[in-house]
Amino acid sequence: MQKQRATRYATADDAGQVSSDPQPARVVHKRDFIDAVVAATGAKKSEARPIIEATLEQLGQALSAGQTLAVPPLGRGRVNLEKDQRGGDVITLRLRRRAGR
Repeated sequence: MQKQRATRYATADDAGQVSSDPQPARVVHKRDFIDAVVAATGAKKSEARPIIEATLEQLGQALSAGQTLAVPPLGRGRVNLEKDQRGGDVITLRLRRRAGR
């Protein structure tokens, strides 16, 4: 019998709560992310897409290089663990955000 351990997860309503029956994490796909940025800024999708993609690429390169990110309002992130896998690198990131975000 497999022992179930408490898993820490966060949502906007209950950040940092511990649950023995965690909800699966909601995945935000790139197209949804781009749509949200376009809606928040009023920019044209054709103009916003290459900028967002370049930003994500730079964030990925910085994390792969083991650099610490200080990107308000996202927060301060650093690589805790990095593993090389057959399908690609697995990077565990510690992200510290200000309270109330």
